[in-house]
Amino acid sequence: MIKKLSAIAGLILLVTSTGCSSDNPLTSEETENSQSIANSDITLQYGGNALSKNIELKNDPIQFVQFGGAGQKFSASTQKTTVYTPNLSGAIAATGSNWYNINNGETYYIPQGTTFTGGFNFNSAGKIIILGTLGGSNWMNVPNGGRVEVGNNGQIASSANFHLNSGGKLDNYGIVNYTTSSVDGIINNYNNLSFKNSTSLNGSSTVNNYCKMVFEQQSNYINSQLNNSAYLTFSKGFHINGSGRLDLKPQSFTEITGGSVSIDGKINNSGSGLARIDFVNSSFSNINASPAVTGLIDMNFTNTSYSILQSNNRINDQVTLNGNTYIAAGECTPQKGTSPCTDSQLQLSLVANVVSPVFNNTTLSATGVSVNNGFAYVSYHTNDATSSAITQGALRIINVADYNTPSLVSQALFNNIEFNHVDVTNNKLYATGGDKNGAKLVVSPLVNNIFNTQDLSQFMTYKLPSSTAKNSYFYNNALYAVTGATGGGLFKLDPSTNFTVSSNLSASGERSKFVAHNANYQVYFTTGDTGASLRIANVDGQGAQTYTYPTLKQLVTDGKNTITLDDEYAYVALSDKGVAKIKLSNGQLTSTFVPRSFQINSTNVFSQTSLTNAVAINNCYLYLANGNDGVIVLNKNTFNVVGYFKLNGSANYIYVNNNLAYVATGKSGLNIIKIN
Repeated sequence: MIKKLSAIAGLILLVTSTGCSSDNPLTSEETENSQSIANSDITLQYGGNALSKNIELKNDPIQFVQFGGAGQKFSASTQKTTVYTPNLSGAIAATGSNWYNINNGETYYIPQGTTFTGGFNFNSAGKIIILGTLGGSNWMNVPNGGRVEVGNNGQIASSANFHLNSGGKLDNYGIVNYTTSSVDGIINNYNNLSFKNSTSLNGSSTVNNYCKMVFEQQSNYINSQLNNSAYLTFSKGFHINGSGRLDLKPQSFTEITGGSVSIDGKINNSGSGLARIDFVNSSFSNINASPAVTGLIDMNFTNTSYSILQSNNRINDQVTLNGNTYIAAGECTPQKGTSPCTDSQLQLSLVANVVSPVFNNTTLSATGVSVNNGFAYVSYHTNDATSSAITQGALRIINVADYNTPSLVSQALFNNIEFNHVDVTNNKLYATGGDKNGAKLVVSPLVNNIFNTQDLSQFMTYKLPSSTAKNSYFYNNALYAVTGATGGGLFKLDPSTNFTVSSNLSASGERSKFVAHNANYQVYFTTGDTGASLRIANVDGQGAQTYTYPTLKQLVTDGKNTITLDDEYAYVALSDKGVAKIKLSNGQLTSTFVPRSFQINSTNVFSQTSLTNAVAINNCYLYLANGNDGVIVLNKNTFNVVGYFKLNGSANYIYVNNNLAYVATGKSGLNIIKIN
């Protein structure tokens, strides 16, 4: 067991071990002003000038190179009325209340600023261009091959009896009031179209909405294809029969503001972005399709019971409920949901640089960060590229309660163990790493969030399977740890039996990389010859499904690879393959970004040799620690590049908590960055 030495003995050892190096940032006078205890394995420093000199306060703006046009995935595209230019070559003006027979190939038009109250009789395929107003009460039946175009200032009044037969076509760039009870032809709506009466979209019809469309009455039947790319309203419900389909395009908004809904056909979004559909003061009657709703659709409910959707496979696993997806206000659409962050307003400032610890003439590198109760816990290891024969490490505690003036509270320097990561739970620290004899776990209780500065025996060391421990987290009285190389894998450890293995959840050997968790999921990342693999399980490691992604096969597999989770997705650092976004509920690979492939004007922006070592997230953005490229920032939802910034040294690790980013840059230190 570790023996405690007196503070005086520890001080002598500290001076002996650190005072001989010109590279050491601490002078003998500063060391003497510090407090410490030590033994042959650990030197614990706290207080005094020595630690304060390790933090260089900056509070300087960071030069953040931004890219325009990043966009937002959850915004509807700003709609503008499509400009319509009529072709009036050879067209015949229709005026007053006259009656016209339209023969094959003929074109008639209603001049702008006029109202036509007469009638049209299609003898065969022809065209009507409405630049003014079609009024009156005569019936207009558009036959197969017949075409009606409504210009930007054109209008079909509600008094007109207008009907599309099979093969007839309406292109609306103005305002159309459709009053007959069925549609048998094709409608393309680029502006504003209202169905004034109960309407049946019959099997021969196709209706495409690119702006605003309203079904005003009840008993609307969809027997064919209704496609919504913008804003669609059903005031009193609808019925989708077995052959019917309501196709919601990404970024579209559909609302039902009353009445009853039944689905025997399908509501679907086959795109890669979310569509939103809201039910307000509505009800569901028959839903016989299974599934009835599929794809990336966010369904929101107000005064509407939706329990019927949650049974018997009524919705597939891509559908979300009450996600309040953001839809931006446009010319055709109202704003819905809460606006996400605006990429152009993202600003960053360097709060401080934390100088790397120097121990026995060796400068250590930061490897992991955990934040708890206003304190940041940082792990360090020996950089193998320069000190492969030495195994030394450190654990530091930084008070970050005041964003502007972080302070180094204490540090523990280890002679024979280095660390890959650190985790803090229930006022206890768990540090994973190894020595020349294999993987190690160091556990220490915390007193008011800091180390016990009187008793080094509180640092307990345990041997783990394999040669090095990658990371861990504590949950429900068990520690879940990842170790690498021969005999490595994902293990559940029992703290009551000195952290022995109680369950081997996955044996992946040298392919083991990282484990992460949120409130519901545990995700374990491995890589190998067949590609990247994720084991997605409950937070306690049970109920696992393993997914393999051949397209994410890395050429570089011996680097650092971390993962991070939000509520719905895992974000995986893949070295030369960049970063991947994977849906937790079904393992679907939804997005990837490879910095090496990113170009502007056919020119590479980022290095062809840098690796994506680690990833971190906040509510809007995904941050990539990308080696010599620095930190690359993506919009978390769209995966568009927002920008990047560089620091001194290579960005090897990043962690984000409470709008502070911690970026490790090897021997150049740990950077604390404020995200505005």
